[in-house]
Amino acid sequence: MSTLKGKSISSTYKNLIQTAAEVTDTNLRSVETGAGNSVAMNLSTDKAEFLKVGIGTGGLAPDGLLHVMSVSAGSVTSNTSANLLTLENSSDSGLSILSGSSSSGNIFFGDVDDNDVGLITYDHSTNSMFFGTNGANTMKLDQSGNLSISGVLTEADDRYHLDEYFKDMPYKDIQETEITQASSATNAVTSHTKLARITTVANDLAANDSQEFTFNSNMIYSKSYVQAILVDTSATIADNASVVVTAYDVADGSCKIRIANTGVDIASMTFTIQITIDPHIIVNPNWCISGTNSIDEFLQYGGSKPGVQFFTGSLDNDQMILRPKRSNLGNNSTVGNVSPWRDVLFTPSDQIDLNIGFSTGATITNQAIFAGLNLGTDRGVIADNDDKAYFLYATDDDLGTLTTNANLHFIYSVAGTDFITDLGITVTASTVFKLKISFDENRQISVFVNGVQHGLVTTATAGGATQSVATTKSLAMTSTAALLPYVGIQNLSASVHTFHVHYVRISRVI
Repeated sequence: MSTLKGKSISSTYKNLIQTAAEVTDTNLRSVETGAGNSVAMNLSTDKAEFLKVGIGTGGLAPDGLLHVMSVSAGSVTSNTSANLLTLENSSDSGLSILSGSSSSGNIFFGDVDDNDVGLITYDHSTNSMFFGTNGANTMKLDQSGNLSISGVLTEADDRYHLDEYFKDMPYKDIQETEITQASSATNAVTSHTKLARITTVANDLAANDSQEFTFNSNMIYSKSYVQAILVDTSATIADNASVVVTAYDVADGSCKIRIANTGVDIASMTFTIQITIDPHIIVNPNWCISGTNSIDEFLQYGGSKPGVQFFTGSLDNDQMILRPKRSNLGNNSTVGNVSPWRDVLFTPSDQIDLNIGFSTGATITNQAIFAGLNLGTDRGVIADNDDKAYFLYATDDDLGTLTTNANLHFIYSVAGTDFITDLGITVTASTVFKLKISFDENRQISVFVNGVQHGLVTTATAGGATQSVATTKSLAMTSTAALLPYVGIQNLSASVHTFHVHYVRISRVI
């Protein structure tokens, strides 16, 4: 200990520098300099008071009463309404409340009437978090992520939402199931779809004559109701003639379609017939399936995995893609009156939020998975469309060059320039992926995978690159690009693959 011999000591210090037996005053007393000036510290026998404390601030003035700094976060200061305690760092910063395994950690908010009128509590015995208002627990988040509230949950009314959990099954859009009969009016026609529109070979039906052909479809079962309706002819049906179309002889996988003339002779003409299999089973009015060699038979409910399950065909480049309906011949071909998923505009200026949940199949080799927003087409090809924003996994470079084919990538395009980010996430079999694409008010994209944000590149690099800063957003997207959601899978070799889609949710500002 240094000596005070020969040095001048102010009267304040003379009172403070005493043995424990000599001190009897427990009141805080100001500590003064040798010149008698008070400093920012008061002491007594059993307590100490500091008017403002900076720990690690390097001589900088503390933001509030207590300021703990590891490394400066930059030119930022605490808000004056919340600066009693400031924890600062240039990277992650935080506060730990450590409790016993059967105890709780608490943050209380009090006033003159109640010292815990508001609270946040974590109960380690049940691994549940509670939020309290007005002196009572009003919200609980349990260990399984279940949220329960005692009041009414009110959704914000500043956004327009569309949610699809595929409670009604999507089928091929009838626009994609138009078939022309080959060679002869008796030749069989095949379409493994719930809806089909068939144009027959020219047929000259005399009075009271008929002609029939077999319609093959794996969507037909022996108890199915098959509806066949004449919707058009290539020539005018003569007066006093009557053409009737009938479906009969229904069996597993097929039925007969008979065209009969019950009146006078008519000229040779083709007949356009619309077929609906089991019309009592509701077709999804908003979504349909598309893609190379895609058929309704390859889509079913997921069983133990909620949502719908895809099966691809067995050929290289076969696809199964879910997309909003763009047309619906047979019900309404007016583009502006098909589905809000198609006809409510979603542009980058609308601050879109898109969420898609899917699960990979038991094998993930020789395939591509794509999910996101695109302009016009549904494919996962990187070079398609000038404006798009989607996730892509592809085990080879058939859809465009990627840096690491085992990883999930994110591709966005601005006026024809493609920006590819290797997200560094290895895609594994039988795994749930919850994807989110979020546009801010500046038309810049943030992306999240299973709740974790991943940064995006802002330089176009062949094959893509990684982004080390997780909060880096995209460049600004084209403001007026009308983007459509979609999700799909594609074979990259001759094999069959499976894939589950759980939900698609989209919202935008009003």
